[in-house]
Amino acid sequence: MNARISYIDQLKEIAILLVVLGHVIGYNNCENSFLWRFIYSFHMPLFMFISGYVAQITFRIENFGWNEVSSFMIKKFRTLLLPFFFLRSTAENNLVDYLLSYIKMWGGGLWFFATLFFLSILFLLYRLIIKLISPKSIIMDYVILSFLFVLIVLLYKSLPKDEIYSEGVRSVFSYFTFYFSGTIVCKQTKLRNLVLDNDLFFVFSFVMFCLLIPSFVYDMSSIFNQLMKIVLSLFAIPSLSFIVRHVSWNRQVDNMFQYFGRESLSIYVTHNGPFAFLLVLSNYVTLSSVDNILCFLFLLIFSLFICYASIWIKNIVSISPVLELFLYGKSYKRKSI
Repeated sequence: MNARISYIDQLKEIAILLVVLGHVIGYNNCENSFLWRFIYSFHMPLFMFISGYVAQITFRIENFGWNEVSSFMIKKFRTLLLPFFFLRSTAENNLVDYLLSYIKMWGGGLWFFATLFFLSILFLLYRLIIKLISPKSIIMDYVILSFLFVLIVLLYKSLPKDEIYSEGVRSVFSYFTFYFSGTIVCKQTKLRNLVLDNDLFFVFSFVMFCLLIPSFVYDMSSIFNQLMKIVLSLFAIPSLSFIVRHVSWNRQVDNMFQYFGRESLSIYVTHNGPFAFLLVLSNYVTLSSVDNILCFLFLLIFSLFICYASIWIKNIVSISPVLELFLYGKSYKRKSI
């Protein structure tokens, strides 16, 4: 279990570093670069895959009772929705404007928290159905997940496109496949060995990703580009997973990967919340092309600095248990003096 957690933390570090790097590029108006398209072809699906994988590991169906369900929901509300509500409220003048705004915008840059919360509810429902019917075959898992997916799609289709919940429901079904792919891969030993440890599958996935990525355009109004993103993500996720599981750097790099991975949600909250101004470089330096190797290395180092700065800020904020609870969803504990 420790080895698996170590591997997950390292994979989460790659995901959060790509998120920060992508935001740095976006905040500095370099969205037309190949690097930006590369990152946005798979980085959030990777996060969702990891989330589903971790959910399958941590939620024990053997003790599926009211206490376990309520504990699971309270933890998800605390760690996902509480930071989502709190950070959105700081951007509004009054509570009514805030409530309308976060619903309409699905959290804006914090959409990830709301989407992951509702995927967690679907995961809980999925596990409850599995517990009740005790299927003998994995096929029933796919049937149940297909049923849940169809329900989400029908809900989205039933809402007017300008309906306040429409965008949020769309993001839930958009990432449904990746979240529950992580769940199924974790659950099925043979599939896990194939996707995460098979040399030939890694080579195939890596080569296919390299062949397809040059033709990807980040334009989600196009069905073709949406399908391309799904395909690229399904090739990128096993490729990165294999690399992280089988390539070892020196101890300092491995420790940094695990450290960032453990703090990934804290980094996401801090760098994309009240301290997002730190991402803006264009007022101080000229970024000619982020596809230039020197510019890329500069932005990579800067993104690492943002990750460290986000953790430092989080550690300072966490001196107050109240702020630690509302900003980062940590359980409330009085600090002893």
